[in-house]
Amino acid sequence: MKRLKVSGLAAALLAGALGAAMASPASADFTPQPRDIVGGGSDTTQFAMNNLADGALVGGSLATGYNFTANSRLVSFDAITPDGATHNQITLKAGSAAITRPNGSTEGKNLLHGTGNNVNANYARSSSALGSGEVTDGLYLVPFAVDGMRLAVRAAGTNAPATITPAQMVDIYQGDITNWNQIGGADGVIVPMIPQPGSGTRATFEAQLQASNGGVAVVLGGSVVETQEHDPAPIAADPNAVAPFSTGRASFAPEISLVTGPGSWAFTRALYNAVRSADRTASWFGPLFGTAGFVCSPAAKSLIAAAGFQQLAGPLDDGVCGVATQAATTNFTVAP
Repeated sequence: MKRLKVSGLAAALLAGALGAAMASPASADFTPQPRDIVGGGSDTTQFAMNNLADGALVGGSLATGYNFTANSRLVSFDAITPDGATHNQITLKAGSAAITRPNGSTEGKNLLHGTGNNVNANYARSSSALGSGEVTDGLYLVPFAVDGMRLAVRAAGTNAPATITPAQMVDIYQGDITNWNQIGGADGVIVPMIPQPGSGTRATFEAQLQASNGGVAVVLGGSVVETQEHDPAPIAADPNAVAPFSTGRASFAPEISLVTGPGSWAFTRALYNAVRSADRTASWFGPLFGTAGFVCSPAAKSLIAAAGFQQLAGPLDDGVCGVATQAATTNFTVAP
């Protein structure tokens, strides 16, 4: 989460000075005010939401975000701190009790419903569809961008082959294929990695494993290692590692490569912000997340692209950006 609010000529003066900070959109947290619109959750979309809140460098110039003119700031707590810490204490709004930082889509959405319902959380970043309990409790997803998923391996010297089919992926993760030389790679014992529990990327990937296994849930093999989602370091450190990865996030991780050979597993998904049912009529919802709100506006397109994703088109362009739903989005029409 960054904190930045500029106006007038200040934008031009800050553009050069903020270059390094805006290129790496994670910095120290602060305590939001009661009127601010506050959320957290998905690691996948944290940089996109930082850009949408505070702006980003686009083509060498500062593209301003929602907070440039908004009276109530958009605040997005990163899933992890810049130094890699997780589950430390944060304060959602001034005057409220500290809570554990949510890391992943599920932990973010848990702040909006059930026993963890917290009135100081307004939305949650999510890279996965709603679970049945979340639907029952009245959560809605508001789609705004499209992302891809592929398997990632080390860029410099992997033992993995150029192609990993969906069926081979299933066999790797359930422990039936254990060496890369079994599917055309070099000799090396495979180290399959999967994001931490509660990750939207993990939930999506496990659903894809099941779909690729004839609809039967895959029981993960004993060699599967849990890692922080979208952390390239453990993948880059091991020539035998493989992990599901956001294509948008991978575009900023040159130390890894995506497996893109013919027939390799690939998946397209929407990215969302989750809200409570009642908040769909809140005064802040429409101007921020709605079909005519900032997140779906032309001004937001470059900010979303700067985080590696494509903005979804709005209803006027046959898209679904800003259309609250309880079902997974399958319309991936992007903004023209």
